[in-house]
Amino acid sequence: MSYAVDAVFDEAARLLERELRRLQALDQARDHLTDDKFDSEGVGAMSRALTFVICAGILEQLMRDLPAALSSDICGLQVRRKLLPIGLLAILETADFRKCAEQNVNVLTVRSNLVRNIIAHIDDDRVVASFEEDLKLADGRTVGEKQFAALWDMLGLPGDWRNDPKDLFLLKEIQQKRNSIAHWEQDPVAVGRMKSYENLQSVTRSLGLLLDHVRLHLCEWLDSYAEAPTIPAVGGIRATRSTV
Repeated sequence: MSYAVDAVFDEAARLLERELRRLQALDQARDHLTDDKFDSEGVGAMSRALTFVICAGILEQLMRDLPAALSSDICGLQVRRKLLPIGLLAILETADFRKCAEQNVNVLTVRSNLVRNIIAHIDDDRVVASFEEDLKLADGRTVGEKQFAALWDMLGLPGDWRNDPKDLFLLKEIQQKRNSIAHWEQDPVAVGRMKSYENLQSVTRSLGLLLDHVRLHLCEWLDSYAEAPTIPAVGGIRATRSTV
């Protein structure tokens, strides 16, 4: 079954493949770049440093577009609130959570209602309404491991958000290098000279594999609502009722 989230990940994959082709073309032309008089200004190194900016941008676009796609898929499946993991239920109650921070007498009722909603969650047959405005994965900061960990926690996904144990380092490197370039904490030429084209192709491929891993888990999570009979969520874990 195809979902709206598939289009989001397809676009990220397309952009990563384009970056990989750019690096491969530059790698093939590096002898020319090395001997060219203009390389004294770091043309080749600047081109390599750009990979971190591009990868960070792809991640930001993914996290910016994913909430709307995820909301569209859940609404399209007409999922009832009682079947949601606790983490996603908390997103649906965002407005009341915000009101709870106010300091006036009205907030007492808001807080009581919020607790009642949580307690009544197991019997809530309402169909989930759009939540894209309340789910913010791109918060203005460079995307890193926190967004992936939050997604796993919110949806109660099984296993680890990492496809490879080195994925934590991968995201930190992209995040740190992108920020150091954007804020001129390091000269982009210096950043580029620390990495070879082979290194950067490996970074791009590893990021693609990580996003494939996330996509697979999200689609399997959506499939569970589309295909399997389920019982209400308890503690953020949805169980499948046996049909045997």
